[in-house]
Amino acid sequence: MKYLKENAGTLATIAFLIIVGVLLLVNPETFAVVVVKVAGVLLMLLGAVDIIKYFRTPAPEAVQGQSFYSGAVLITVGCFGLFASGWFVKVFPVLAVIYGLMQILLGLRKLQRTVDALRLKLPLWHLRGLSAVISLAFGFLIALNPEMTVIGIWVFTGLSMILEGVFDAAVLFLTSRRKPAEKAAPAEHV
Repeated sequence: MKYLKENAGTLATIAFLIIVGVLLLVNPETFAVVVVKVAGVLLMLLGAVDIIKYFRTPAPEAVQGQSFYSGAVLITVGCFGLFASGWFVKVFPVLAVIYGLMQILLGLRKLQRTVDALRLKLPLWHLRGLSAVISLAFGFLIALNPEMTVIGIWVFTGLSMILEGVFDAAVLFLTSRRKPAEKAAPAEHV
């Protein structure tokens, strides 16, 4: 149970990567539209919470914040996602570039963790490095090839998410089996 608590965020990320990757391979266009619609509903709910918070806060305090504005923006973006989700498939190459850039940032974060593990002389630091290289490679491939067909990009993105999730699970498993003396080192994640 302690293992699950300590690694809940990483395990959730791994599960998310694998599940979304599989769903992208099964039916990419439908999945994309569903994700955009669900995100739209969630954004609308978050926006409503912000606006309610604004009106429940005393006026002198409320004018100091941005709750009304942020709520209105979230509701507007959410409505766009819910009611105009077809745009997503049309602009996917741009979104693929954004996803690729996010993968690059994730890869750079993993590279930081690799260097930290190397400097702390932790075992299996090279696995973290390989994970960083995989994230960076997929990120650059996705970001630099937006002209691929939409389905091709979905399949590639789905496969990259599955591979990254599986590899990250292996890294987490192997690095969590540390000796008691190594547990004194700062907590590190994949």
